[in-house]
Amino acid sequence: MTTTRRLRLEPLAARHLDDYKALISQPDVHRYLSRAVEIAADPVGQARRIVEASERHWAERRLGPFALFEHEGGRFVGRGGLFWVEALQAVEINYMFDPTAWGKGYATEVAAAFLRIGFEDHALAMMVATTDPRNAPSQRVLRKLGFRDAGTKDLGGNRISMLHEITREEWARQHSGSGTAAADGD
Repeated sequence: MTTTRRLRLEPLAARHLDDYKALISQPDVHRYLSRAVEIAADPVGQARRIVEASERHWAERRLGPFALFEHEGGRFVGRGGLFWVEALQAVEINYMFDPTAWGKGYATEVAAAFLRIGFEDHALAMMVATTDPRNAPSQRVLRKLGFRDAGTKDLGGNRISMLHEITREEWARQHSGSGTAAADGD
């Protein structure tokens, strides 16, 4: 099992489907996602699609998205992890949280964990993240963790996203001698 200071991370699987459906059914949760229109039209189908993709990712790549739970009380608070994105030819970190979990620093905490997992456990050379240009809070989290802006990317269907990148060397320079201080919260 993977943990952070305040969260437990379990590979997203069919047993999490009900929690995940409830999460992405909330318009505030999916408004900045590249597939927001599809999610709004069919949250149940989109939740199933992501859970199935998650199970494939874990089986084929030994990485993927996690279901995120608070240590205290065990409440499901979100989903996030590492995805291979064909259109980017890279592993992307991403996250989404229930609005009741916003403002607690969980995004910074899990994104820092995902960077460690990708760079230390999987020896990735680089990781990326994408954000909707309007999603300033996620952009701040990524900058705090050392991502640099890398322009924009059309992900198809006229979905333009800001691209953010970080290399293993950039990450290692940031963390030499500092431990995981960035993972402690916003």
